[in-house]
Amino acid sequence: MTDPSDPREVVTRYFDAIRTRDVEGVKACFADDAVLVNVLGTLEGRDAIGSFYADSAFQVDDLDPHPGPYLVDGDRLAVEIDLTMAGRTQRVADVFHTSGGLITRLAIYMI
Repeated sequence: MTDPSDPREVVTRYFDAIRTRDVEGVKACFADDAVLVNVLGTLEGRDAIGSFYADSAFQVDDLDPHPGPYLVDGDRLAVEIDLTMAGRTQRVADVFHTSGGLITRLAIYMI
C-alpha cells in the first residue's frame, strides 16, 4: 500500500518520468500551482514546469539522473544527484516540498 503523504512516493515517480522523458508524467507529479526554482529562474505552475522539461531538459540526448539516498523531514525531501547531461556528469541537489502526494516546490541546486 502506498502512502501519498510520504514524499518518497512522488519523488520516485518524478525521477521515473525524467528518465523516460515523460512530460505528462512529470506534470502529474506537480500541484497546479507548484514552483520550480533552478539556475535559469523560477517557473510557476504545472504547465510551465512541463514546458520547461519538454522544451529544455528533455532536448538533451543523454539526460540521466542518478539520485542518492533520500533525506526526508516531514513533507520535505532532499537528495543529491549524479546528473549526466551534455556529455558530462555533475552533482546537483534537489529539495522537494510536497503536499497531498504532489510536489508543491522543487529547488534544484548546482553543487
